[in-house]
Amino acid sequence: MTQVDTAAFDHEWARFESWLSAHSPADRAALREPAAPKAIAGLESRLGFALHPELRRLLELHDGAAPPVAEPGSFPLPAGTFLPLGHRLSGVDDMAMMHEILVGVGESNIEADLWEDEELAVNLHLCVPIALPNDGGVAFVDHRPGPSYGHVYEMGIGSGDLDGTLWATGPAELFRVLADSLETGSPFLYYRPSTYEHESGHHCVEWEIEA
Repeated sequence: MTQVDTAAFDHEWARFESWLSAHSPADRAALREPAAPKAIAGLESRLGFALHPELRRLLELHDGAAPPVAEPGSFPLPAGTFLPLGHRLSGVDDMAMMHEILVGVGESNIEADLWEDEELAVNLHLCVPIALPNDGGVAFVDHRPGPSYGHVYEMGIGSGDLDGTLWATGPAELFRVLADSLETGSPFLYYRPSTYEHESGHHCVEWEIEA
């Protein structure tokens, strides 16, 4: 990654975080402190490969978002679920835990001769989870060498959706289009952003599915 690329990610993330600060401070407050360099190195050791530089940069800024305090499945969702489908940014520990689950899912289905034509699904061991909702899905960054390297996908594993939906060509691109959507009110894919007042009195981001 070049210095220009790093600057591009920093710019798009700053736009996204600035919008949260101004319009959804409870969501912004849910972001944790930077991940320790030792923790990031430990994650890469467990994965067996280096993190995409933009994902590494995200962890250097924030070790995900704090876990929810509300009961799973409750509504409205607690602060920190500011990505589409109620996804919450994962820290290094959740990334490592969910990666192990993805590896197990991929291996068990390969052994059963399933997904033989699903190139993404059979390479889940090369995908790094970056966000989790409260319903069994996962958003991840593709680390397969080649043209898909860095792509961000969302996959509804809990619902049996294993095709994956392309969210962006990389983390910087993801936060660029999300910031555009938040600033203009235009949809991201088929999710339109809004804010609602949580029972705590704080305003939080909500992404509504357009019919």
